Amino acid sequence: MRISRLYLDLPLTPGDALTLPSAAAHYLVHVLRLGQGDALTLFNGQSGEYAAQLSSVSKKAVVVSVGDYRPLDCESTLALTLVQGIARNEHMDYAMQKAVELGVQQIAPVITARTQRIDAARLQSRAQHWASIIESACAQCGRNRLPVLLPVQTFPAWLAQAPQGQRLLLEPSATLSLHSLTLDGPSLSVLIGPEGGFTDAELAAALAAGCLGVRLGPRVLRTETAALAMLAICQARWGDLG
Repeated sequence: MRISRLYLDLPLTPGDALTLPSAAAHYLVHVLRLGQGDALTLFNGQSGEYAAQLSSVSKKAVVVSVGDYRPLDCESTLALTLVQGIARNEHMDYAMQKAVELGVQQIAPVITARTQRIDAARLQSRAQHWASIIESACAQCGRNRLPVLLPVQTFPAWLAQAPQGQRLLLEPSATLSLHSLTLDGPSLSVLIGPEGGFTDAELAAALAAGCLGVRLGPRVLRTETAALAMLAICQARWGDLG
């Protein structure tokens, strides 16, 4: 029987009894239908996880008892970053979720020329939503460390301070294939454009900044498919898949 996992942004110590925040309590009791005495697993995004049990369930409060710490870690040895041009809501959500499942360590949402215009308040709301997707995806796939969600910035700003390591930009017109590459070091950034891709000016700027343009095959992939395919291939070649 699969044990439910729950992320809590709280210090966790064996022997503690914690009153759950209302959102977490609602999720366990009304969504997962857990009751008093049921087992679950807690993690707080730092490292490892904790056995736990629902010790009290009432309308006023849901209390969980924290059990033994388990130093489990399923992080990839490949320090993988997804640089994702901000896409439509459902496409961005899918890319974020699958990136977590595929073991990325960082996600950098970037505003590109073809990103739909978003006001500051809406952008903040979307960033909070993405953080919740990351937490849920970690709970589902068994990760105990949360990938870092970097602050939203423009694509030129990301290029200006791009991290060290190889940077691969997916571009259907590129002549270099992903399978022909040799990884240069343990860090890798994958750059994916939004719907419509990067503009010619953005492609030129990325190449001038040291990014390598690569292609996956003869077909043009949707932005969310492109992110999944690139990350899966990178993890299969240089990380922990397969």
